[in-house]
Amino acid sequence: MKTSIHMACRFTLAALLLAGTSLAQAWPERVIKIIVPAPPGGNMDVPARVFAHFLSKEVGFPVIVENKAGAGGSIGVQAMLNAPADGHTILYTSSNVLTEIPHVMKVPYDPMKDVRPVVALAKYRYVLVVAADYPANDLAGMARLLKAEPDKSSFASPSPGTIAQFGGEILNRKLGVNMQHVPFSGTPPALNGVMSRQITMYLDSVVTSGPLLQGGKLKALAIAGSTRYAGMAQVPTFAEQGYPEFSDFSSWQGIAVSPKVPAAIVDKLYATVQRIAGLAPFHDQIARMGFEPVLPDSSQQFAQRLQSDHEHFGALNRTFALKQ
Repeated sequence: MKTSIHMACRFTLAALLLAGTSLAQAWPERVIKIIVPAPPGGNMDVPARVFAHFLSKEVGFPVIVENKAGAGGSIGVQAMLNAPADGHTILYTSSNVLTEIPHVMKVPYDPMKDVRPVVALAKYRYVLVVAADYPANDLAGMARLLKAEPDKSSFASPSPGTIAQFGGEILNRKLGVNMQHVPFSGTPPALNGVMSRQITMYLDSVVTSGPLLQGGKLKALAIAGSTRYAGMAQVPTFAEQGYPEFSDFSSWQGIAVSPKVPAAIVDKLYATVQRIAGLAPFHDQIARMGFEPVLPDSSQQFAQRLQSDHEHFGALNRTFALKQ
């Protein structure tokens, strides 16, 4: 009798393992949803839709993009975590949602434990933009204007705790001024605030500011990074103008899932994204937007990068003691 029960348990266990393996091998089985924790039209939404197009072609199922903006991206992250952990709901996010914002805003999850990074797809730089008719053309001219009226200027961010806020606070401290931080619910409204002269400046990605700069609706005063950006070669770096603090200001974008998603499905998702990243049409389309495509690291390397960035901005936040 005991032998029969033992054999039945073994068969049951084998059946469960086989079912789990079949589920992983079957991914995807239906429509895939990509959650973007930002509003439409920003530097997360646009590349996410490009990725969705290529992902759909790769897997043979429809891929839809759902914008879940608000609360510094935590609404989108939570929506991903609340979905079934079967690999059919994934998060397309910029690093600030996981590595910067949680130091300033209270979020209902631990970004280092409750989110599983899968793969990075691209990185991008930041450019300091002002209105097209702003009466300064470089950081020295801007500094003179800010110091003349140290309490009457402002800087935008797409959310509290982002690189844009940290950059503004660095400028405040270095120049001895008191620009007001004005957080918006995403990049498009922040840019509108700058173009309408309601906001003085914005440290924005080259992706979203690029077309507006080309169209003469904004003016660029400085680009972050250790070298000039090929897409805006005429814009000097912060470091060239005496602000080396901005040399390493950049962000990445990539894919993450719930840590409850089975490892076999994560591996298949990683392999699929890796194939997409290697496609010349995808690479070219991303590059034309202003992104710098990256060769996918392993999921482990991506997780290590996330951890390093999280610690970096944690230390930076301890310096400025930023709170929502």
